[in-house]
Amino acid sequence: MSIECHNAFILHRRPYGETSQLLDLFCQDVGKVSLVFKGGRSGTRMRRGSPQPFTLLHATYFGRGNLKTVKSLEAQTQVVPLVGERLYMAMYINELLYRLLQAETACDGLFSSYQDTLIAIAGDETPQIALRNFELTLLETLGYGVNFEQDIYSGEQLECGFDYQYQQQAGFFAKQAIHNKQHVYTGEQIQALAYRDFSDAQILSAAKRFCRQALAHLLGGKPLHSRALFSATK
Repeated sequence: MSIECHNAFILHRRPYGETSQLLDLFCQDVGKVSLVFKGGRSGTRMRRGSPQPFTLLHATYFGRGNLKTVKSLEAQTQVVPLVGERLYMAMYINELLYRLLQAETACDGLFSSYQDTLIAIAGDETPQIALRNFELTLLETLGYGVNFEQDIYSGEQLECGFDYQYQQQAGFFAKQAIHNKQHVYTGEQIQALAYRDFSDAQILSAAKRFCRQALAHLLGGKPLHSRALFSATK
């Protein structure tokens, strides 16, 4: 029996049978892994404390198919303290990873970025900055990073003082006479995206708009449950 051991976080969980759970873990070395957690909803497990999302775990599991079996899940840290809007932000990035990561595909640097982002969301005065940085890192990791320096058609450098349109999965080009205002960005905003300088509130707002547009195509137009939950609380 081959046993894998990894640092991991829970991305998603749901009931399985009468007493078990299906878990999707984000593992440091292998990416997203789906597992059966036998007895994960049993009375004994619940009394002892079931592993929670936003907790760094030591996970051991076995199996050769797409669906592995949990051997053990042990918490290495306390649950990152997330409440209110910050909890929904963390749920949002979990849903992005659950939806967008390929099964058992290593993502160099993304695990540490995720861990750092959780801590920043919990403690920083402006958690939106951490969220935007993570979204950009995720896009780059998935191979959808954008060139923030050159016009995709002319090849010329993007400059401050000019407006540009964003084309999904391609990049920016000089604004045309007919355009969608939601897809127009100033050269200053694009430069700030390139350097991830979100110190200005208007730039941060533009970064949110850009990340939402860049991720929309990858999500296939399907709504995010975490976003709907957050909207319902307002």
